[in-house]
Amino acid sequence: MCSNITMSGIQKQRVDFFLEMMKNSKRKKILDIGCQSGDVCYQLYENGHEPYGIDVVEEVIDTARDKYPKIDFRVGDCETQLSFEDKFFDVVWAGDLIEHIHFTDTFINEVNRVLKLGGLFILTTPMHNRLKSIIISLYNFEEHFNPEFPHLRFYTLKSLRRVLETRGFRIVRVKYLGRIQPFAKSMFVIAKKLKDRKIYSKHRH
Repeated sequence: MCSNITMSGIQKQRVDFFLEMMKNSKRKKILDIGCQSGDVCYQLYENGHEPYGIDVVEEVIDTARDKYPKIDFRVGDCETQLSFEDKFFDVVWAGDLIEHIHFTDTFINEVNRVLKLGGLFILTTPMHNRLKSIIISLYNFEEHFNPEFPHLRFYTLKSLRRVLETRGFRIVRVKYLGRIQPFAKSMFVIAKKLKDRKIYSKHRH
């Protein structure tokens, strides 16, 4: 199923892939972190799921509530605490969000807390590796690492696996989007919650 959400390029690829996954799944409670104006939640609702949306921007949540009044949308900051009880969700979706997060440890700890055991954390993030980083350094360094650009973190599959496994997850599937794997634009990652775990970074000050 392709979404009718107005997007283009890699954004549409990742959303369509996620929605296609959920289309053939039994009814699930799904949290969309960074839900914006709620269009992904609405597609999930139309497919029989029970979606919830959260975003730090109050204006977009107001828009989402106006557009889709049957869906639970909340203003919240995923870097502090998610306003849901423990083990509430079957799936948490975070499309191209984790690279914007200051406190990755708190974010993943909170995803772990609100997910049921065996639940899925599905996320996308721009893909980095050594070969791609060399090419970026040679041809696009200043633009890619522009200090005014909102990306704060740059993940390889190895580094993403480490931060997830440390906090009770295991990656069960990876799909690369936008170009072939060594130069892919994005990683689509499915991680399964294996245990309850809260670990804070040793680099916190």
